[in-house]
Amino acid sequence: MTRMDAVCRILPWLGAGLCLAMACASAAERPTGSAVPLAKLPTLDGEVAADPAWRGLAPFTGFTQLQPNNGEAASQRTEAFIGFTDDALYIGVICHEDDPSTVTISNLGFQSDSFTVVVDAFRTERSGVVFGTNPVGAEYDGQVMNGSVDWNWSTVWEVRATIGETGWSAEFRIPFKSLRYGADAEQTWGINMARSIRRNNEIAYWAPVPRQMSMFRLDLAGTLQGLRAPPTSPRNLKITPYALGGLERDQHGNETRGEDFGFDVKYSITPGLTLDVTYNTDFAQVESDRQQVNFGRFNLFFPETRPFFLENAGLFQAGVPGQSQLFHSRRIGIAPNGRRLPIQGGVRVSGKLGTATNVGFLHMRAESAGAAAEADDFTVLRMSRDLKDRSAVGFIATDRRGGEAEGQTYGANGSWSVGENFLLRGFVARTKTPEAVEDDHALTLNAGYDSPTWSYYGTYHEVGAGFDPLIGFVSRRNYRAVNLFAQRTWQVQDLWGLNEWKPHVSYDSFWNFDGYHESSWLHIDNWVVWKNGADLWTAVNYGHEGVREPFFIAGHRVAAGDYDDQQIDIGASTPQTGRWSGGVYMSAGGFYGGDQRTFSPFLNYRRDETFSAFASWNHNAIDLPGDGPAFDVNLARIGVSYSFTPKIGVQTLVQYNDADDVLAGNLRFSWLRSANAGLYLVYNEVDDRSPAPRRSRQEVVIKYSHIFDVL
Repeated sequence: MTRMDAVCRILPWLGAGLCLAMACASAAERPTGSAVPLAKLPTLDGEVAADPAWRGLAPFTGFTQLQPNNGEAASQRTEAFIGFTDDALYIGVICHEDDPSTVTISNLGFQSDSFTVVVDAFRTERSGVVFGTNPVGAEYDGQVMNGSVDWNWSTVWEVRATIGETGWSAEFRIPFKSLRYGADAEQTWGINMARSIRRNNEIAYWAPVPRQMSMFRLDLAGTLQGLRAPPTSPRNLKITPYALGGLERDQHGNETRGEDFGFDVKYSITPGLTLDVTYNTDFAQVESDRQQVNFGRFNLFFPETRPFFLENAGLFQAGVPGQSQLFHSRRIGIAPNGRRLPIQGGVRVSGKLGTATNVGFLHMRAESAGAAAEADDFTVLRMSRDLKDRSAVGFIATDRRGGEAEGQTYGANGSWSVGENFLLRGFVARTKTPEAVEDDHALTLNAGYDSPTWSYYGTYHEVGAGFDPLIGFVSRRNYRAVNLFAQRTWQVQDLWGLNEWKPHVSYDSFWNFDGYHESSWLHIDNWVVWKNGADLWTAVNYGHEGVREPFFIAGHRVAAGDYDDQQIDIGASTPQTGRWSGGVYMSAGGFYGGDQRTFSPFLNYRRDETFSAFASWNHNAIDLPGDGPAFDVNLARIGVSYSFTPKIGVQTLVQYNDADDVLAGNLRFSWLRSANAGLYLVYNEVDDRSPAPRRSRQEVVIKYSHIFDVL
């Protein structure tokens, strides 16, 4: 049987599943609760049971497990209370515990017991905000868009928590000025709440969700009634100035001292639409990029990490993430070699018009990477309309001009949902540059089905040779591609502590427009997951690479030719419930006609809520065909985090990449006052021993910012 024959045998299952989704999907009954006006202000200390402000309120209870036993009652009782005053929303939660000494606390949110609430104030079933905490009162907030959450978003709010004899409890105060909602006198919001109990890998939700989804599927949230928020008003103005000083030393010992200042302004134009203005934008406090090694001949994708661009980032998303994005904000203020360029400033308008129209406008000016005397202007316009049942239509237009490159991108996208499980999506786009290259288009059509038992999708994707979104990202051009995936999930009962068995198969194949088979990858996998969170997977891969022109990996030449290789993979990870956790990935097999052996372990340590550390190593032993010697490629990372309090801490990240012979370190001390504003002390060092141009440097920066709530 050929690889394509194996893939084609999956197609009837895909068709049958799509029909089943359209015929049988239906919405379940969702829970409902009420917010209550508070006669007394809660004392914000985390002591919910002893606070008279919460007495007499009916609790939100009845939490059920998402994992490990989906649909069963939570192992521990949770009581949540929701009240409000004229200016703030209050949430109190009591997380009962049979043995409070087993509560897990960490300065890493995913390794700690926690309580999280997500709010869909406009009832869009697509976008919302999320607030969370742990037993020592750490603050986690984020922005939800189309089922995923961005934890880099931040706003002004407060939380306190405490551990007692019956468990732990917390009290939230969220000012209405930090939220966006409609104009009705009495509000009805979508809401869901989650409790994580790390010692047994348990997540429990107030509004039940199928095990293949999460609380960020807002169409499955419950309902919060009876909330009387103050009349919405555009009178919400915050100004955040900053000042910094720094010293930088280059590889020749030359020192540069500098001082700078700038500011951000946030103003509510309407209850759902926000204006952001930034001047002399600075991101000195942002952690360094995670280094990567390129084992192929196509562009690597680096995610955005800068807070200004992360806010409402989901609204501007269009295209295929990491593959053919029509807008990627890292093209603004970051040179192709990773060097940060000065950003003079910009303006953004983002949010909602009414309850169903999403609007995003962004204009930024940054120094050009090609000529320091010139500036690049970047403009993005994005609009979309939410339709019924998670369906939507939208368009995007981008423009870049004034610097080393000029051009425009135009695109349209849409999605059509049938029931809870089936979704059809697509986009089409064109670019326009002065070179007027032909085949300047891209398009994608994707159909996906996701249920507790079956998950599968099929995608057709093509990108023309001249497609060049100058404010976007394209990993490769001049191809047509087919991507197929199918997975069967079995719940395992009473066998060695297992929870799920997930065998799956995926197939990706790329052809140039002249019919040349450029690459393909058939992946056949068995994945088992234990109730405690440990997992093990084994796989076999069949790959093809068609190389028309030679290229280099870590300085070693890969000759032109057609290569058919096979690999075997194995990976495992331990539960993340204890102080120590870790895992390993190993692979062996063919690689461009030669051999590759990969060994990639990682290790995490969590002492308590103050100290955590991790280490990872990716080792590759490669032997390419020909007379060249075998060689190794290594990428190592070590990170340490220490928290004096939930808002005062120090983090460090050290990375070594021997493919480029670069050792990089980043040390950050932060003392936050509210949101992401506060004091930062940052030290960066890069030791670059690669051939010219080298990037060795040492840098120390101190930065302070403060949020002034003007209106």
